[in-house]
This record gives sequence, C-alpha cells and structure tokens, in this order.
Amino acid sequence: MNLAEVGENKKAVVKRIKNKDNVFLRRIEAMGIKAGEEVKVERKLGRNMVVSTEGRKIAIDKDLAKNIEVETK
Repeated sequence: MNLAEVGENKKAVVKRIKNKDNVFLRRIEAMGIKAGEEVKVERKLGRNMVVSTEGRKIAIDKDLAKNIEVETK
C-alpha cells in the first residue's frame, strides 16, 4: 500500500521510499518521513495531503505520496 491510499485520520508505518531520484522525496525523508517512522494522514485536500510525523505537519502531493510504501496499523 502507498501513502496516497491511506484514509484521513489513519496511521501507517513507512516501509520504504521508492524513486529517491526525486529531490522532494529526499527532502521529505530528511523531514522525518523515512523507513520505520509512523505517520498520520491528517487531511486530504484535492491533489495534496497533510501528514504528521514527530510533531510536524507536512503537505505533500498525492503523486509523490504514491512513492512512499506504508503498512497501516
């Protein structure tokens, strides 16, 4: 399952980030969305979504979220 498929107010654990060639994906990994981290999908807003991890909220595009493999809790 990828992060874009997780419903609002649901938690998931990041398994891996695919396609690290994308600059933004490397940046979000540096912000705390990396393998082993728990994330919560706060809101889905059209083509974007807001996720929280380690007390931070991060807005990402759903197309990029498809590159983040997760396992729901």
